[in-house]
Formats: sequence, C-alpha cells, structure tokens
Amino acid sequence: MKVFNIIYNIIAITIVLAFLFTAGVAVSGTKVFAVATPSMETEIPEGSIVFVRESEEYTEGDVITAKLLGDNDNTFTHRIVSVDTENGLVYTKGDSNLSSDRLPTDMSDIIGKVVFSVPYLGLLSLNFNSTTVILVLAAVLVVLMLVRFVIYKK
Repeated sequence: MKVFNIIYNIIAITIVLAFLFTAGVAVSGTKVFAVATPSMETEIPEGSIVFVRESEEYTEGDVITAKLLGDNDNTFTHRIVSVDTENGLVYTKGDSNLSSDRLPTDMSDIIGKVVFSVPYLGLLSLNFNSTTVILVLAAVLVVLMLVRFVIYKK
C-alpha cells in the first residue's frame, strides 16, 4: 500500500508539473518544436525539443527555428552562418551538415531563436500528437485516482 502511494504521488506530481510547465511556456510566448533530423548534432540531438522565442535581431551564430520555404507547416532548426541585412536574408547550416543550406531564409520566415533544448523529449511529439500525449497522461492520473479510491474504500 505504501509503495502504491509513493508511485501515485510521484506520477501525480510529475503530471501536474508538466501541465504547469506547459502553461508557463504558453504564457511566456515561447514556442516549442521537435527536432526531427540529426542536422544539429551534437548540440541538439535528433528527437530533442527546442524552446524558441522571437527576437528583435538575428546574428551570425544564433540557432534559429524557421519555416521551410513555401511551407507554413514545417520548420527547421539551424545555425545562422551569415546575415544579409540589405536583402533581409539569413544563410543557415546544420552543425553536422557539411555545407550550408542551398537557399537563404527570409527573415520574415524566422520564428525565433532557440533559447534552450531538452534532448530526446521531442520523440514523444514526433511519434504521437500532443493531444494524444495529454489524453494518455490525464487517463493515467484518473485511473490512479480510481484505484486509490477503491483501495481506501475497503
């Protein structure tokens, strides 16, 4: 019984903290993206999540997340290798790629700078949509609460 209570409390606290963290990220204007390729290894491993904030200025060396050219649904995360302020373009490269990206990125397509990343946590969102993950976590919490209620009712 004591072991169950410990497990229950750990899972419940973890779920509540995850929800609070998610709410905090949403309120702060930070956006979260999963990294689907190894192009930024070793700094940002494939399957990581990156936390991105809009910035007033983008300079060489910044790691950014931007929309793919002509595609509002897909993004990439690469490092800026040069900036063409006159034409409003940045040239990017994945840290583990041998050459720079073929096409420049328009500054209007930049979503923001990477503030920090968490390795491998993005694997969940790459394999499951976020609604599914939230529903599963909520279901686990409800089941644990029901089991706890039934055990204490006896």
